[in-house]
Amino acid sequence: MPITDLFRRARWRPVATAAAGLALATALATLAFTATAAAATLYADDFEDGNSAGWTSSGGSWAVATDGSRVLRQSGTSADARARAGSSSWRDYTVTARVKPTAFNGSNRFTAVIARAQSNTSYYYLALRSNHTVELKKLVGGSSTTLATGSVTVTTGAWYTLALSVSGTALRGTINGATALTATDAQFATGGIGVATFYAAASFDDVTVSDSAAPSPSASPPASPTPSSSPSAQPSASPPPVGAIVVAKDGSGHHTTVQAAVDAVPANNTGRVTISIKPGTYRELVTVPANKPFVSFVGTTGNAADVVITYDNASGTPKPDGSGTYGTTGSTSVLLEGNDFTARNLTFSNTFDEAAHDYSAEQAVAVTTRGDRLVFDNVRILGNQDTLQPSSPNAATVSRAYYRNCYIEGDVDFIFGRGTAVFDRCEIRSLNRGSTSNNGYVTAASTTITNPYGYLFTRCTLTTASDVAAQSVHLGRPWHPSGDVNAIAQVLFRDSVLGAHIKDAPWTDMSGFSWRDARFFEYHNTGPGSTVTADRPQLPDADAPQFTAQAYLAGGDGWNPVS
Repeated sequence: MPITDLFRRARWRPVATAAAGLALATALATLAFTATAAAATLYADDFEDGNSAGWTSSGGSWAVATDGSRVLRQSGTSADARARAGSSSWRDYTVTARVKPTAFNGSNRFTAVIARAQSNTSYYYLALRSNHTVELKKLVGGSSTTLATGSVTVTTGAWYTLALSVSGTALRGTINGATALTATDAQFATGGIGVATFYAAASFDDVTVSDSAAPSPSASPPASPTPSSSPSAQPSASPPPVGAIVVAKDGSGHHTTVQAAVDAVPANNTGRVTISIKPGTYRELVTVPANKPFVSFVGTTGNAADVVITYDNASGTPKPDGSGTYGTTGSTSVLLEGNDFTARNLTFSNTFDEAAHDYSAEQAVAVTTRGDRLVFDNVRILGNQDTLQPSSPNAATVSRAYYRNCYIEGDVDFIFGRGTAVFDRCEIRSLNRGSTSNNGYVTAASTTITNPYGYLFTRCTLTTASDVAAQSVHLGRPWHPSGDVNAIAQVLFRDSVLGAHIKDAPWTDMSGFSWRDARFFEYHNTGPGSTVTADRPQLPDADAPQFTAQAYLAGGDGWNPVS
């Protein structure tokens, strides 16, 4: 979604169908719906203006609230509820929304998106149920009929992307782009859209309506990509584009390993090369070398959990040749050195088992980035200590990376290094180390003193496992590699939701270096872990425009993957 003001995403009003649109790609490759070149956006609302103007509600308790970003929240669980918007004349379209069920009052309750609404009691809807099913249904005068059903794991507190398409008499529903339900029905020919709950509470965000009910398949990338290409607006299924290198464990692609696909990319290539990766766990070490720019890793299902690239080395793991141990960076499962790399809809992981080994050095890195202008979209990065290392080729070089709608977990210093990194609408999850007072540190930045921009967390949500004690996790500490006095950490958390696990004094010293000498700031955070104290430097309002995602990422070439 275009962003006109980085920290207040603009509400889109209904627009003419001739306007340039948002291409949706939620269809599976096997679905036989007619594709169009692009989809015009009829309507979109992300609620960042703080109100629900244009929506009409019935039942429940509706309000715009904060859940990482602004959302439309329905908090009642004692009856059915719905909110509707749009035009009664809309005919063929796709309505897409991010949906997070937060409570179910019973075993067969649901939250849903609505299409072709005639009234509060007559419409088509795609329902995500508490009994781990997804259903395509119609409601006529308050009486429901199930048109199609499927199985899906439903977890309260998790975000799902629901899309409901109506084209003539053809109906299609998808969840996270991967679970498709289809049906044919002629009950309703036109109508508006909506969201609904049935004895359930839920949050809704990023509601969009495209006038093309059949999304385009993924197009071939341009021959000469530009570094300012934006990541996709919604996680969606990504069938391999023409010319893609396909990886499949079952042998149905060009290669059975990811590294073999990388090896097949020509050195010093000048055009985007997409490596489409089919579902599976790929236990291998992967390196994208510096002489292979413009490489994309794309999971084909749209569900990041379906494609996992993982290994289990740690810093203290002995090398097979007896030459010593791997060291922290050497433990990396995935090393990304090529510029203009992108990753979408997959998982990077380091599965080193701390309990099964007695190493003095248990750092185990999932991803190290050294390339510049990297984009991660709907990517999970999993580990414990030192999960993600945004870095660069050397201390004199700044490398930038943008993480959008990602999930990153760990415990000690699990985002660390000298790179410039922006985390936008990500979930940053702290794991349990078994301590009631110190369960770790989110960041350990080592930003070079001449670089004004280290890590920015904007519109993120800091969460934790349920058994992690309150007031037990630090936002960060300053890392000075080998005592480097010119490594002055720069970290800003702004417009984010901080859980109760974050300490009231969230910054701490490291290896004899005071956190007060680092560049640590917060700005307009909310949540139980955001209480402002004397030990929490706040960014002045006058300085806030200088510390946006665009400012962090612009560099000398004006790179802007967020607009």
